[in-house]
Amino acid sequence: MNESLSFDNAPAEGAGLASRALLRTAQGFALGGGLILLALVGMSLVSIIGRKLFATPIQGDIELMEIGAAVAIAAFLPLCELRGQHIKVDAFTLKLPARAQAWLDAIAHGLCLLAALVLAWRTGLQVLESREYGEVSTLLSIPLWLPLTLIVPSLALLAVTAAARTIHCLTGEPRP
Repeated sequence: MNESLSFDNAPAEGAGLASRALLRTAQGFALGGGLILLALVGMSLVSIIGRKLFATPIQGDIELMEIGAAVAIAAFLPLCELRGQHIKVDAFTLKLPARAQAWLDAIAHGLCLLAALVLAWRTGLQVLESREYGEVSTLLSIPLWLPLTLIVPSLALLAVTAAARTIHCLTGEPRP
């Protein structure tokens, strides 16, 4: 396993300005998602303690957890794609030549690009529809277009990172 939780991994030698900017942007989104999760953990802790000790939990804590987790998870996806850290079942492809593996990886990243574009498009339409019809959450009446608006840029960045990974797999250029 070669996973790394650090942000030390600089772009590959020879990576251009665009690759470095893409990496920094994806890292910024991931850090934002991490801050959201930390806030959710703190809120959950306060709610649990309030519920157990004072019989006063935070109203709508589960609803806030759902909304916040959705935004945070979307923010993590671009860095995960850029680093190539998605789940990969390669038991059948390990014995293939490197070029064949690169082509299969390019297809996978291309499919990720397509999925990210469709999700960004459909989520953007959902933002407009939710705002037009005034859809709100059940307990706290949070306008649903607000968190959806935060998810769309993450999905768009996911599409850009998937495109960069596809190009990398097809050309063998330095990895972003």
